[in-house]
Amino acid sequence: MEANNYMEQKEALIHALNGELSKVQEVSNLIKFTNKAEMLSDFNDQLFNDYVEKIIVFSRVEIGFILKCGITLRERM
Repeated sequence: MEANNYMEQKEALIHALNGELSKVQEVSNLIKFTNKAEMLSDFNDQLFNDYVEKIIVFSRVEIGFILKCGITLRERM
């Protein structure tokens, strides 16, 4: 029973570590993009999908873009 408990804890730690590593990779991808990209004049849905995980509505006048790297950008409308 104790060994099973340790295996579950090990799996949880591996899952948490993998999640953090994927966020680090997403930050790296975002930095690479911002360093070499030119200013965009039009909306690019592929880029949006590459970097944004989801959108959250805080109020009627404020939304947030939750990036895949873990950063939330709050925007007033």
